[in-house]
Amino acid sequence: MAFSAEDIPTDVSDAWHDVYNAFAEADDELNIRDLGKAIRAAGQCPTNEQLQSMIEDVQGEPDADQGTRISWAQFERLMVTCMNEFKTEQDLREALCTFDKDNDGYITLSELRFFLTTMGDTLEPEEMQELVTEAQNSGCFDSAGVNLSIDEFIKKVMPPLPGQ
Repeated sequence: MAFSAEDIPTDVSDAWHDVYNAFAEADDELNIRDLGKAIRAAGQCPTNEQLQSMIEDVQGEPDADQGTRISWAQFERLMVTCMNEFKTEQDLREALCTFDKDNDGYITLSELRFFLTTMGDTLEPEEMQELVTEAQNSGCFDSAGVNLSIDEFIKKVMPPLPGQ
Protein backbone atom coordinates (compact mmCIF):
# COMPACT_ATOMS: atom_id res chain seq x y z
CA MET A 1 0.00 0.00 0.00
CA ALA A 2 1.40 3.39 -1.01
CA PHE A 3 0.94 6.31 1.32
CA SER A 4 0.21 9.92 0.39
CA ALA A 5 0.71 13.02 2.53
CA GLU A 6 -2.99 12.85 3.45
CA ASP A 7 -2.47 9.36 4.96
CA ILE A 8 0.21 10.49 7.38
CA PRO A 9 -1.05 11.01 10.95
CA THR A 10 -0.93 14.59 12.16
CA ASP A 11 1.53 13.79 14.94
CA VAL A 12 3.96 12.24 12.43
CA SER A 13 3.61 15.18 10.04
CA ASP A 14 4.09 17.59 12.96
CA ALA A 15 7.25 15.73 13.99
CA TRP A 16 8.56 15.95 10.42
CA HIS A 17 7.78 19.66 10.38
CA ASP A 18 9.67 20.14 13.66
CA VAL A 19 12.71 18.40 12.15
CA TYR A 20 12.39 20.50 8.99
CA ASN A 21 12.25 23.69 11.06
CA ALA A 22 15.27 22.62 13.11
CA PHE A 23 17.35 22.37 9.94
CA ALA A 24 15.75 25.25 7.99
CA GLU A 25 17.72 28.43 7.59
CA ALA A 26 16.64 32.05 7.94
CA ASP A 27 14.55 31.89 4.74
CA ASP A 28 12.56 28.95 6.18
CA GLU A 29 13.96 26.59 3.57
CA LEU A 30 16.28 23.64 3.99
CA ASN A 31 19.69 23.73 2.38
CA ILE A 32 20.06 20.65 0.22
CA ARG A 33 23.35 19.77 1.93
CA ASP A 34 21.33 19.16 5.15
CA LEU A 35 18.73 16.92 3.51
CA GLY A 36 20.29 13.62 4.61
CA LYS A 37 20.67 14.75 8.21
CA ALA A 38 17.09 16.03 8.30
CA ILE A 39 15.61 12.87 6.77
CA ARG A 40 17.57 10.69 9.19
CA ALA A 41 16.57 12.90 12.12
CA ALA A 42 12.95 12.40 11.02
CA GLY A 43 13.34 8.65 11.38
CA GLN A 44 14.27 7.37 7.94
CA CYS A 45 17.55 5.79 6.85
CA PRO A 46 18.02 6.20 3.10
CA THR A 47 21.26 4.99 1.59
CA ASN A 48 23.60 7.53 0.03
CA GLU A 49 22.39 6.36 -3.40
CA GLN A 50 18.74 6.84 -2.43
CA LEU A 51 19.54 10.25 -0.99
CA GLN A 52 21.32 11.28 -4.18
CA SER A 53 18.31 10.15 -6.20
CA MET A 54 16.00 12.26 -4.00
CA ILE A 55 18.28 15.28 -4.45
CA GLU A 56 18.23 14.82 -8.22
CA ASP A 57 14.43 14.58 -8.15
CA VAL A 58 14.14 17.80 -6.14
CA GLN A 59 16.65 19.61 -8.36
CA GLY A 60 14.60 18.67 -11.42
CA GLU A 61 11.35 20.15 -10.11
CA PRO A 62 10.09 23.31 -11.85
CA ASP A 63 9.82 25.20 -8.56
CA ALA A 64 13.31 24.20 -7.39
CA ASP A 65 15.42 27.12 -6.19
CA GLN A 66 18.38 26.35 -8.44
CA GLY A 67 18.49 22.97 -6.74
CA THR A 68 20.00 24.23 -3.49
CA ARG A 69 16.93 24.86 -1.31
CA ILE A 70 14.11 22.56 -0.26
CA SER A 71 10.67 23.83 0.72
CA TRP A 72 8.50 22.21 3.39
CA ALA A 73 6.23 20.78 0.66
CA GLN A 74 9.21 19.17 -1.08
CA PHE A 75 10.53 17.78 2.21
CA GLU A 76 7.13 16.33 3.07
CA ARG A 77 6.92 14.63 -0.36
CA LEU A 78 10.39 13.15 0.19
CA MET A 79 9.41 11.82 3.61
CA VAL A 80 6.30 10.17 2.14
CA THR A 81 8.55 8.66 -0.54
CA CYS A 82 10.79 7.31 2.22
CA MET A 83 7.85 5.67 3.94
CA ASN A 84 6.76 4.09 0.67
CA GLU A 85 10.13 2.91 -0.62
CA PHE A 86 12.53 2.22 2.19
CA LYS A 87 12.91 -0.65 4.57
CA THR A 88 9.95 -1.79 6.59
CA GLU A 89 9.93 -2.39 10.31
CA GLN A 90 9.91 -6.15 9.68
CA ASP A 91 13.02 -5.90 7.46
CA LEU A 92 14.87 -4.01 10.18
CA ARG A 93 13.68 -6.41 12.90
CA GLU A 94 14.83 -9.46 10.92
CA ALA A 95 18.24 -7.91 10.25
CA LEU A 96 18.80 -6.95 13.89
CA CYS A 97 17.55 -10.31 15.17
CA THR A 98 20.33 -12.08 13.29
CA PHE A 99 22.63 -10.69 16.01
CA ASP A 100 20.32 -11.69 18.87
CA LYS A 101 22.12 -14.96 19.61
CA ASP A 102 20.12 -15.85 22.73
CA ASN A 103 16.75 -14.62 21.40
CA ASP A 104 16.15 -12.26 24.33
CA GLY A 105 15.28 -9.19 22.22
CA TYR A 106 18.64 -7.47 22.82
CA ILE A 107 21.88 -7.03 20.92
CA THR A 108 25.14 -5.60 22.20
CA LEU A 109 26.45 -2.15 21.35
CA SER A 110 29.34 -3.70 19.42
CA GLU A 111 26.88 -5.78 17.37
CA LEU A 112 24.84 -2.67 16.61
CA ARG A 113 27.97 -0.80 15.52
CA PHE A 114 28.95 -3.72 13.29
CA PHE A 115 25.46 -3.86 11.79
CA LEU A 116 25.32 -0.11 11.08
CA THR A 117 28.78 0.13 9.51
CA THR A 118 29.11 -3.11 7.56
CA MET A 119 25.76 -4.70 6.75
CA GLY A 120 23.53 -3.76 3.81
CA ASP A 121 23.03 -0.02 3.42
CA THR A 122 25.86 1.16 5.64
CA LEU A 123 26.20 4.41 7.52
CA GLU A 124 29.30 6.54 7.69
CA PRO A 125 31.04 6.30 11.09
CA GLU A 126 29.82 9.79 12.05
CA GLU A 127 26.21 8.92 11.15
CA MET A 128 26.49 5.64 13.05
CA GLN A 129 27.81 7.41 16.15
CA GLU A 130 25.00 9.98 15.93
CA LEU A 131 22.39 7.21 15.81
CA VAL A 132 24.02 5.26 18.66
CA THR A 133 24.19 8.40 20.82
CA GLU A 134 20.54 9.15 20.12
CA ALA A 135 19.61 5.56 21.03
CA GLN A 136 21.62 5.80 24.25
CA ASN A 137 19.95 9.09 25.17
CA SER A 138 16.42 7.86 24.46
CA GLY A 139 16.30 4.74 26.60
CA CYS A 140 16.94 2.12 23.95
CA PHE A 141 19.68 0.45 26.01
CA ASP A 142 19.42 -1.56 29.21
CA SER A 143 20.33 0.08 32.52
CA ALA A 144 23.98 -0.96 32.13
CA GLY A 145 24.13 0.75 28.72
CA VAL A 146 25.47 -2.42 27.09
CA ASN A 147 22.51 -4.14 25.43
CA LEU A 148 20.17 -2.50 22.95
CA SER A 149 16.48 -3.39 23.04
CA ILE A 150 15.56 -4.25 19.48
CA ASP A 151 11.94 -3.20 20.08
CA GLU A 152 12.87 0.18 21.57
CA PHE A 153 15.40 0.86 18.80
CA ILE A 154 12.86 0.09 16.09
CA LYS A 155 10.31 2.39 17.78
CA LYS A 156 12.96 5.12 17.74
CA VAL A 157 14.09 4.81 14.13
CA MET A 158 10.86 3.79 12.38
CA PRO A 159 7.96 6.26 12.32
CA PRO A 160 4.53 4.80 13.00
CA LEU A 161 2.65 3.94 9.86
CA PRO A 162 -0.88 5.16 9.31
CA GLY A 163 -3.36 2.98 11.14
CA GLN A 164 -0.88 1.84 13.81
